[in-house]
Amino acid sequence: MKNQKKQVFILKNNLYKQIWQSLKDRWFLASLMLTLTIFMSLLLITNIKIIEYITALLVSKSVIDAANNVEKANGFFSRWVTDPNLQKIILENLNNTIKDREAFLQDVIETFFYSNVNYTNHTVYLVLWGLNLNLYNLVEIMIVDIALVILVVYIVYIISGYIAGSYEAKIRKALIDKLIDQDLDYFSQNKTGELIGTLVKESSILAKHIKEAPANYTLSSVTILISSIMMFKINWKLASSVFGLLAIFLILVFIFILITNSSTKKIHQASQKLDNNLTEKVYSIRLIKSSGTFNKEKTEFQESINFVDKKNKGKLFLAEIPNALIVGGIGSFSMASIIFGVFLYYEQTQALVSVMTAFTAGVIVMTLPILQLRQVIADEPAAHVAAASVVRILDSTICIDKHKTQIISEPLTEICFENVEFKYPSSDEIILKNLDIELKKNYKYAFVGPTGSGKSTIAKLILRFYDPSSGLIKINQKYNLQDLNLKSWLDKIGYVDQEPQILSGTIYANIAYGLDNVSNEDIVIAAKKAKLHDLIMSWSDGYDTILFECGSQLSGGQKQRLVIARLILKDPEILILDEATSALDNIVEAEIQAELEKLMVGRTTIAIAHRLSTIKSFDKIFVLEPRMGIVQIGTFDDLISKPGLFKKLYDISS
Repeated sequence: MKNQKKQVFILKNNLYKQIWQSLKDRWFLASLMLTLTIFMSLLLITNIKIIEYITALLVSKSVIDAANNVEKANGFFSRWVTDPNLQKIILENLNNTIKDREAFLQDVIETFFYSNVNYTNHTVYLVLWGLNLNLYNLVEIMIVDIALVILVVYIVYIISGYIAGSYEAKIRKALIDKLIDQDLDYFSQNKTGELIGTLVKESSILAKHIKEAPANYTLSSVTILISSIMMFKINWKLASSVFGLLAIFLILVFIFILITNSSTKKIHQASQKLDNNLTEKVYSIRLIKSSGTFNKEKTEFQESINFVDKKNKGKLFLAEIPNALIVGGIGSFSMASIIFGVFLYYEQTQALVSVMTAFTAGVIVMTLPILQLRQVIADEPAAHVAAASVVRILDSTICIDKHKTQIISEPLTEICFENVEFKYPSSDEIILKNLDIELKKNYKYAFVGPTGSGKSTIAKLILRFYDPSSGLIKINQKYNLQDLNLKSWLDKIGYVDQEPQILSGTIYANIAYGLDNVSNEDIVIAAKKAKLHDLIMSWSDGYDTILFECGSQLSGGQKQRLVIARLILKDPEILILDEATSALDNIVEAEIQAELEKLMVGRTTIAIAHRLSTIKSFDKIFVLEPRMGIVQIGTFDDLISKPGLFKKLYDISS
C-alpha cells in the first residue's frame, strides 16, 4: 500500500511537473536525449559560421575571378584611368608573374574585404583548426553536419518516444489501480464514459505531449540562446532589432496560448458531456429501440454535436493566432534581418553583405526549431486539460483500504452487525439504523422487504462495497471487518448479483473468473449443476464460445445460470444470493434452487429475495421496512401465520 500511495503521490502534479517526472523516471535516457538535443542545436548553429565562411570565400573568389580576367581588366582600366603613369602601373601589376599577382590580390582581399581569407595557387581558403579549408571543404562539412542532424533527430525522437510510452504505461497502470481500488460510490458520482476517456484518450494526449515537448523546448531554448550570443557578437545593433521583434512575437504567442487554455477547458467539458451521453445511450440502445425514440435521440445528439462544433470553430479564431505568428511572423525573421540591415548599413555595403549573410543564416537556424514548436504549442492546452483529468482521478480519496495485512485464514463461524448505521456517502438519508443481527455458520438467512428498505445494502456491507457510517461488523467475534485484508475475506464469499456480471471472453474464462487452478472438467461439472451445459454444447465452439461484451448474446436467465455456475465452482463458505434466480423460468428455477440448497449445507447463506417461495426452508427471515429497519424476524411459517409486513408481501406475490 505504501508503494501504491507513493506512486500516486508522484503523479499528483500539473502538466510541467508530470513532464519532469517522466524524465526523472528514465533519467539516463532523458539525460542522453537532452545531451543529444543540445548537440543537435550546436550542429545547427555551426552552419551559421560555415555559411559566414562560405560567403567570405565566395565574395573573395568573385573579386579574384574579376581581377584574373586580364583582357577585360586591361580594357576596363584603359577606358577609365586617364593618367598614363597610373595606367601603366596598374597594367604592369595585372600582367605580372602569377606569384606577384597572387600577392597583390591577397593584399586587396585583406585590405578591402576579409582579413582571414587566403589566396594561393588559384585557390581561396581559410585556415581553421590548423587546416586549409576551401569552398568544397566547407560544403562537405555542411553536408556531414546535415547528415548528423538527421541522425541525431532520429535518435532523439526514438528516445523521447520510449520515455513517453513508459510514462503513459505508468499513468494507465496508476489509473487502473486507482479505479479498481476506488470505492463503489465513486462510480456512482462519476460518468463511466468520462473515466474511460481519461484512461484511454487523455493519457494518450499527455504522453504525446511528453514525447514532443522536452526535445523541442530544449532545442529551441539552446538554439535561441547560442544563436543570440553569436549574433550579438556579429553586430549588436542588428541583433537588438531582430530580437526585439522576436520578443514581441513570442509574448503575443504566449498571451494567446493562455487565452486559448480557458477556451479549451470549456470545450473539453462540453465534449466530455457529449461523450458521456453517447456512452450512456449506447448502453441503453435496447431502450431507445423499444421506445421508438431514435429520431429524438438523433436530433438531440445533432444539437449537441453542433454546439461542440460551433465552440471548436469559434476557438479556431484564437487557437490559430499563435500558429500564424509562428509561421508568418517568426518564419519571416530572415527577411526582417535584411530590412533592419538595409536601414542600419545602407552606407556600408561591404559590412551589409557580410553581416546580412551571417545574420540571415543565424535567423534561419534559430527559427527552424521555433517553427517545430508550432504543433507542440497548439497541443499544449489539450495537454493541460488531459493532465488535470488524470490528476483528478489519481488525487481522488479512497476511504476503504483494501490492502490491510490482517489475513483471515480460519473458517468462518459468525458475522455480527453491532449497532450498525448506514447512509450512502452522497446522501443524508439513513438506510439502516441500529442494526444488530448475528449470522452464523450452517444457517440460512433471508432479507425481504419493499424496495429501498436496505436489503441489498446489507449484502454490500458484508462484501465491503461500503463501510458502515457507524457501528461495527465483527467476524468470529474477534475481527473487525474493516481491519481484514479484503482479498482474504472475499475468497470466502460467493456472490450472485441480481444484475449478472459477464465479461467478454470464453465460457471457460467466465465461469472460472477469479479462481486459480481450476480444471476444465470442474467447469463442466459446475455448468451442469447450473443447468447450462446443454445450452453450451448446442453452440459449435462449446465452452470455447466467445461471449460478447456483457454477454449480450445471452438471455437474462442464461446469464444468471452462468453466474450461478461460477458460484458453484467457487464453493465458498458464505453464499450471498441477491435475487439469484429472479430471471429464471419456474422449471429451471426449481432445478437450480435444488442445486443451491445442496450448496447451502454447512455454509452461511444470505439471500435477498422478492420471490418468497424461494426462502421457505430458511432458518431465519428478517423483514425490513424503509426508514424503520427490521420490523419482523422469524421463520417462513411463523411470519406467514401472523399479520404484518411479511404476510402482506406474501399475499401480494400470491
